[in-house]
Amino acid sequence: MQIVRITPKELPTDLIFRLNYVYKMELAEFVAISDIKEEILYVNHTVPQKDIDGFLEVIAFPYYWVADETVTETGKFLQYVYEEYGFGTYNALLDSHEWRMKHEAKQKAKETAKTIIPLIEKQIGNENPIVKYDENLLHEVFCAGSDRKGKTPDNICGFSSVYLFYLGYLMGAEKVKGGVM
Repeated sequence: MQIVRITPKELPTDLIFRLNYVYKMELAEFVAISDIKEEILYVNHTVPQKDIDGFLEVIAFPYYWVADETVTETGKFLQYVYEEYGFGTYNALLDSHEWRMKHEAKQKAKETAKTIIPLIEKQIGNENPIVKYDENLLHEVFCAGSDRKGKTPDNICGFSSVYLFYLGYLMGAEKVKGGVM
């Protein structure tokens, strides 16, 4: 993540909006905020380098328990951020950390999919696949997932995909037998 030291007045307009309405901070209270699209951490030019280094450690922390002060140094540092700079800055850093964690999970899934999708396509194109599938059963399971109300935890895919995933799991674990599959 690139660091850009600026005065509060130099902060991009969209980030001023986030600062005001998401983090409930006035421009004069600006300490640090991320532009996640550009992977830039804007930092008030008055912030000491040791604090900026701590901000980066928080954002780059590889686990979700970043704020647990009983387990991690980042948790202790975040307590300091809360006391020194306030809840808005504390929250902005946690949001940046969460975005980075989700971004890395998405990248990992893309890389894994590059390996798995050719295997699936090979089976679909094979005259004698390892396992035959029952298109009617897939359709019924897909429709049941589509009819389910609500959203998946991260709202990335629909329940129709989740239902098909669990059908595949249950069949692979031999919990569901019968049919052509």
